[in-house]
Amino acid sequence: MQSQEKFIPSYMKIQDYISQRIESGEYQEGSKIPSETEFAEMFSVSRITANKAIKEMSVLGILKRVRGRGTFVCAKQPVSTQSKAFASAARLDITGVRHHQMLQFRILGAFPELAEKAKVPEGEPFYEIILANKDGERIESLDYTYIPCSLIKDIAPSLDYLQTHFVFDYLKAQPNVMPKFLKIFVNTPQYDFLKSANTLLGDVDHMNIWCTDVYDANMVLLGTTFTTYPGSSQDIPLFTFSLS
Repeated sequence: MQSQEKFIPSYMKIQDYISQRIESGEYQEGSKIPSETEFAEMFSVSRITANKAIKEMSVLGILKRVRGRGTFVCAKQPVSTQSKAFASAARLDITGVRHHQMLQFRILGAFPELAEKAKVPEGEPFYEIILANKDGERIESLDYTYIPCSLIKDIAPSLDYLQTHFVFDYLKAQPNVMPKFLKIFVNTPQYDFLKSANTLLGDVDHMNIWCTDVYDANMVLLGTTFTTYPGSSQDIPLFTFSLS
């Protein structure tokens, strides 16, 4: 069995390393962190990879790059990195049209795992939207998306937009909703509420699952998507985004 460490992109490992040291106090606000060259050597990656990690965290406001001086910590409230992978997402934009078919839309009470993730009581009402990413007639992957009903009073009129846009971009387009952070969890367990994916994807023996959480500036959960796809599939793009 492969270690989960192998599934985490190198630049995310650098981001996680930095975030943990900010949280522990080793990297304090205003302090200078190692250079991109030093991180590249530390993680045995290219300087381009180290630059990507630093650039994204600078976009988030966690770090500040000063030309000729280096990179400094400027986050007063470090981002929690309890996930198995961490990615910044202050400015995400979909780079193409997603072709998703809606399989299910309903309102349900938060199940235990969702309630714990969102820090709300069990039974709190959430929208559940199940979308299928299809290649012709074949379903390649499924998105199980959950959004608090309290966040969007009537989600039905905007569901078409959700079918063609990444969830971060969708939430950003809603009035008074301001997504700021994105966390990506790899190797997520197949909870009971995701078991329908086995049948929809053709009774597969093994399922790969990623979980994408979207937060506001105060790390309040705005939405979460569980993306499921067969373990035997190769090179299925879960999502595509650009950072600018």
